[in-house]
Amino acid sequence: MILLAIDTAFGHLGYCLSHDGEVLASHFARSRRSNSKLLLPTLDLLLNGIDLQKADISAIVVNQGPGSYTGVRIGLSFAKTVAQVCGIPLVPVPSLDLLAAQVDGVPEPFEVLLNCTRHELFRARYECKAGTPVRLGDIKHVRDGAAVLSHLTGPALLHRLSTNRNAQLPEPKNPVYHNRQRSSFPDPALLNQVGAMLLSQGEIPDFDHVHPLYVKQEVTNAVPR
Repeated sequence: MILLAIDTAFGHLGYCLSHDGEVLASHFARSRRSNSKLLLPTLDLLLNGIDLQKADISAIVVNQGPGSYTGVRIGLSFAKTVAQVCGIPLVPVPSLDLLAAQVDGVPEPFEVLLNCTRHELFRARYECKAGTPVRLGDIKHVRDGAAVLSHLTGPALLHRLSTNRNAQLPEPKNPVYHNRQRSSFPDPALLNQVGAMLLSQGEIPDFDHVHPLYVKQEVTNAVPR
């Protein structure tokens, strides 16, 4: 099975093509303002480089947010279009689940916090089971992120969409760090791994139920666990 991962939710452009878990080609660039123009030609270059066509793709895995408003919208819209044209499954992965997948070896439940705008956070709680982080509830939106961090004593992974927000929210008191790669941005290959697991579990929603998670009131209602 050939999977295509597409990730623009954090402002970068990430692609990964893999075959049964083996990476065939990947791309990562911090091209925030050019993603809409680069998505199609970059995909064509990746496919041409390994002598594949879009018709060879078995399923598409996409980061559905929350994250950058524009990035989430562009990436998911493109992923849905390609999946519909090719007649293949589309597997959405919430961005906090992807961030959690960077963590392993934490013996107790931990939080993943995503700082997207000003003092606001998206948060979810996870527990590693058989080496895989499993979400323990809904993804929630919090307006006063500083208050959450001031009271949070357990392990937590904080991802900031922009480093310019460093001064606005403090670091967690008990920080958890990703250990899969050097960059704090999730590897597109990891997105494919999470998507492959969801596919194996039969968790493939209908196209009509795949929506971007960038509107705050949609988050809790859209991704129950």
